Amino acid sequence: MREKMFVIGYPDRLVADHGALLESARAADFDVELISPSALSIVIDEGGTRVLVHGEDIVPDVVLPRGVNRPWPFVSQALEIWEALGVRVVPSRRAAELCADKLTTTRVLAAAGVPVLPSIGLAPGPDNVLPHDEIGGFDGTLVAKPARASKGRGVESFESPADAQSSLRATRPLQAGMVDHHVVQPIATGAGIDYRVVVASRHDTTCVVAVTRRVAPPGEFVTNRPGSIVEDVHDPESVVPDVCRVARDAARALGLSFGGVDVIEHGARPVVLEVNSWPGLAAEKRGRQIADALIEVARCAISTGP
Repeated sequence: MREKMFVIGYPDRLVADHGALLESARAADFDVELISPSALSIVIDEGGTRVLVHGEDIVPDVVLPRGVNRPWPFVSQALEIWEALGVRVVPSRRAAELCADKLTTTRVLAAAGVPVLPSIGLAPGPDNVLPHDEIGGFDGTLVAKPARASKGRGVESFESPADAQSSLRATRPLQAGMVDHHVVQPIATGAGIDYRVVVASRHDTTCVVAVTRRVAPPGEFVTNRPGSIVEDVHDPESVVPDVCRVARDAARALGLSFGGVDVIEHGARPVVLEVNSWPGLAAEKRGRQIADALIEVARCAISTGP
């Protein structure tokens, strides 16, 4: 019998990526279906707790969450219930949780000895204090960003710690019912150029699937905004070996079987900026290359068992 796979994502978003992923899954002989988060429901009654899909009790073999940042607190609970039944989630719910919060990601990587930027986590508001005098590297330009935002949303730069302090003492508006805590870091010495490294782990071996070099538009430093220059790095293990090594180390520290690691230069060495557990598959440019790698990770997850 063919294994049942659910790809959880919004059908009207990331259309090319979803198309490549579904095509790759079918080529690998999965019975695959794209499921919107709104098609899921969690039922709790005298029979226990279970997940329904379109109102039916269906337990898949493997689930791939894709681009579900906003409904993640709900989707995560559905995945938790499925995981308890032996369903394989790629990447794992635990790894996705660690990557969803930039402060959490940075803490885990630092504890594992993976190089990161010096960081301060805080909740914006009138009572916070930015303790920059006690931390090296916080005496120049600083960058502040919401810990759970994506695609460069909410990223701000400040010419001095005093400017950052003044801004962060202003309460931020509610976003989806909450105020996000922020991460404050010195601007990287290599700001304006970074690398997105897609990694995949199979049978305890973490491999680099693809590397792109991203250059911010003139006058900006955020590299994932419109107008950025994105170039493939061919033979990355030879061209940027240290970038690849740091990305692999980050994935292993987070238990991430598939993801995108953003690496930048700071102080003449590569450091991790952030990690995305659901990186884009670049289907318009790469076809099924990255999608095939993700499906191979899913197949490996099933074969190794719970």
